[in-house]
Amino acid sequence: MKEAESFLNRARDFQLREEQSMRIHLFGSCSGTEPMPCRHHTAFAIQWQGGLYWFDAGENCSYTAHMMGLDLQQVRAVFISHCHMDHVGGLGNLLWNMRKLSERTHRLTGKTIPLFFPELRCWDGLYQLLKCTEGNFDLDYTLNACEYQDGVIFSQDGLTVTALHNHHLAHQEGTPWRSFGFAIEAGGKRVVYTGDTKGLEDYRELLPCDLLLTETGHHHPAQVAQTLVDAGLAPGMLCLIHHGRDILANPVQQYRQVREILGERVRILDDQTTLRV
Repeated sequence: MKEAESFLNRARDFQLREEQSMRIHLFGSCSGTEPMPCRHHTAFAIQWQGGLYWFDAGENCSYTAHMMGLDLQQVRAVFISHCHMDHVGGLGNLLWNMRKLSERTHRLTGKTIPLFFPELRCWDGLYQLLKCTEGNFDLDYTLNACEYQDGVIFSQDGLTVTALHNHHLAHQEGTPWRSFGFAIEAGGKRVVYTGDTKGLEDYRELLPCDLLLTETGHHHPAQVAQTLVDAGLAPGMLCLIHHGRDILANPVQQYRQVREILGERVRILDDQTTLRV
């Protein structure tokens, strides 16, 4: 009897930990290169309390998510860091696949899903394209596209997203910023996604964090790690994404170099990777 009660208590504790943890599902790990074997452009989602919170939407992201067993009707919000094609090229298919599934099950009926863009003209063009396909893209739920700038842009169900501009795209004083990174907080954990960036000064204000997702498309992986260590801002875990030529050419060598700096606290992520925070 005591053994059964102990088992049930452990099971409840495990379920509680699962509910209070974030999971990160990576759908695309490559920067904006020509097509690469087994790698697609950047996209990931954070799973939290039954919802999927989507960050960037590179090619094939919704297909990959569906093949990983994720439910696209659990998408609760989409956040676009900037409007380059390797970050938005799969967004149309994501929204279209959500519609297709909802037509069969109606599980999105009546819901409102916010879409966050640094430039709404990206959405305006995409929406016109979607309306040219079958059904005029009529929905029984609402997509609420909005433009954001710095600060807290989303807070729902215990998950908060804060945006911070960066210098990846040219900026003229007096005009809106067009490229951002994000801090995502839930369950007492903090995940930072740098987006495409000029370097540490672009995302220093978002640190420290438990897990840092940072790009290597414009930076040497070992230099990224060393800069964080020198600044005293090394995260609990450094996860490298949006891979550039260094990692694409020799991921094993690059991993060894970064591991010499951070030890076990580093991962070079591949498509279809899932992490728990």
